[in-house]
Amino acid sequence: MQIAVQNSLDIVKITKIESTHIEVDNVKVSQPFFVGVDHALTPWSLSHELVDKTSIERLPLAGYELLLIGTGDRFSRIDPESMRYLSNMVGFEVMTTVSACRTFNIVAGEGRKVLLAAVLSTGL
Repeated sequence: MQIAVQNSLDIVKITKIESTHIEVDNVKVSQPFFVGVDHALTPWSLSHELVDKTSIERLPLAGYELLLIGTGDRFSRIDPESMRYLSNMVGFEVMTTVSACRTFNIVAGEGRKVLLAAVLSTGL
């Protein structure tokens, strides 16, 4: 699915979402990743293939006001320990990866400091 983006802004944009990959500024990504308004597209190493506190601690949260976590094609909750950790660090939202990508484009387009961390399957 193509995503409408504002091309007038010089920000990272999610340009396309497919079941097998996401395109970030027209670069195909098929593994877990994170990207932010101040961070380039980077592979995201997950512990035991789960979004948990250890994998969240690997994210560069400093300086961001919002973290969007995409959990794949279905919504998956993150564990209570991770939620407690995040609530002390940064504002965050957990949602499907498609929703997280759309939200990232909107929030980044508003000029806000946002970080997106996403997986592509719900095998997590």
